[in-house]
Amino acid sequence: MKHREGQKSKHLSVRLSLAEWDFLRTQADESGMVMSDFVRSRIGVGAVKENKKEYRKKNKKECWEVAAQIARVGDNVSQLAKWVNAYKSAADAARVIMLLSAALTKLEKIRAMMGE
Repeated sequence: MKHREGQKSKHLSVRLSLAEWDFLRTQADESGMVMSDFVRSRIGVGAVKENKKEYRKKNKKECWEVAAQIARVGDNVSQLAKWVNAYKSAADAARVIMLLSAALTKLEKIRAMMGE
């Protein structure tokens, strides 16, 4: 199996005492990082990404807005599916494709806004 560029494929195992583990866990939690990213930052390898949980804490309002936008797109898709199911024989395929394309465009804008 081939690995994509930047994908983590190797595993490092280190034995720690309970006190050492607790110390590292506390340090990682206080820095808002998952343990893997914290250890990488301490040994100086790789770019450390911001923990998603910490990002959500710092950007709560932005995350709620994104969730609301995604919900609106989902509502539009649900309404479209209901309409198509109700009028199967008269459904205008071009209109359905246009509406689904608009929903996809909105989702792509949301993803771009989140930097993904």
